[in-house]
Amino acid sequence: MLPAIFSVFSDIGPTATVAILTIFLFGGLVKGGLGFGLPLVTISALPLVVPIDLALGINSVVLPLANVFQYVQARMMRETIVRFWPVLIGLVIGVPIGAALVSAIDKRLLLACLGVFVMIFVALTALNPRFRIPDHLARPVGGLTGVIAGFVGALTTTIGPIFAVYMVGIGAERRVMVSAFGLFFLFSGILIAGSFWTIGILDAGRAAVAVICLPIALIGMWIGNRLADRLTADGFRRLILVILFGLGANMVLRAWFGG
Repeated sequence: MLPAIFSVFSDIGPTATVAILTIFLFGGLVKGGLGFGLPLVTISALPLVVPIDLALGINSVVLPLANVFQYVQARMMRETIVRFWPVLIGLVIGVPIGAALVSAIDKRLLLACLGVFVMIFVALTALNPRFRIPDHLARPVGGLTGVIAGFVGALTTTIGPIFAVYMVGIGAERRVMVSAFGLFFLFSGILIAGSFWTIGILDAGRAAVAVICLPIALIGMWIGNRLADRLTADGFRRLILVILFGLGANMVLRAWFGG
């Protein structure tokens, strides 16, 4: 294991190593405040300093490990599983499909479509605050959300906006939202990491590098969580919509400029 770690860090170099740790600190801060956003921040920034396959591999390990803490800390484990089991079933369907097509899909087009969808949703929600997913459709829409998130997650590891759109759509409060995000990302992260290991994007060296990045991300999450606790429910909802719109725009720009 140690030779594999040294080999990866030797290839990366000290400057890129510091950059990677800084990126995970900021990603953790965003995640701590919103309950999501870590992989989106890191997959946007990591390719600036390391190859995309290395970025995907590291992300695929940090994603489930970081969400173990978020899911347990929310103290709503059983309630979250009972309420959102259709999303989990959808993930089981979507992740293998996405992993099988990881080399065939145009990721720029996928990223652009996802970004446009997120921005449209935010605009509709802002213009009509009562725009909601009806209660009787929450579970079937949750299952569809899981399939889409699993498919997109296996291709990009960027699934936070999809889950966030669903949670805002059902009007979930912050505590429920944070617990659900923890469950969704933990479950999908395990599936994605297993898929990446199977196709060779993830190996022992990259997994070890991810474990080293984890405590840095957790420090950022702790800081972000403390800051978010000071927001009102309406303030938190508005913050999520603003961040979501920014992330959607970021995805479109990355697709447009080939990021």
